[in-house]
Amino acid sequence: MYAVIETGGKQVRVQAGDIVQIEKLTGDVGSKITFDKVLFVSNPSETTSEVTLGQPYVSNAKVEAEIVAQGRGDKVTIIKMKRRKQYRRTQGHRQEQTQVLVLGLTDGAKKTEMSAADKKVKLAKFFTNLKPKGPASQTKTLGSRKKRIVAQKAASIEAKAAKK
Repeated sequence: MYAVIETGGKQVRVQAGDIVQIEKLTGDVGSKITFDKVLFVSNPSETTSEVTLGQPYVSNAKVEAEIVAQGRGDKVTIIKMKRRKQYRRTQGHRQEQTQVLVLGLTDGAKKTEMSAADKKVKLAKFFTNLKPKGPASQTKTLGSRKKRIVAQKAASIEAKAAKK
């Protein structure tokens, strides 16, 4: 059994046992989430398949999931340039993402769930490429070289005094 859900303005195909990367959701790692916006549910078999389409959502259909990772995705570089005008701008962006493990789904009548043993195996093999959000970068201090050297020495003296 699989379903198509709507989250973060996008549609995602999920089934029990999938690890899906979606737009950031609030919650800590390990917390459970229920997706109510189910657009499509299909229960395929060897000969036929039962299909339920929502208008716009399937009533009584839910997808249960657990957050397994939070972080930021790959960096996207935006470059603007106008030729022969000496105009160039570069900007970077990293979208915040959430990875969820789909535990089970139901269409109101039938239910598909992932067993605890399968969940344990899936999480043991799981590795995330999402990086946690770090501190903002600091701008370079303006001023003469002497001022910066004096400030660095003062900071090192304070650090030595704190250790004692």
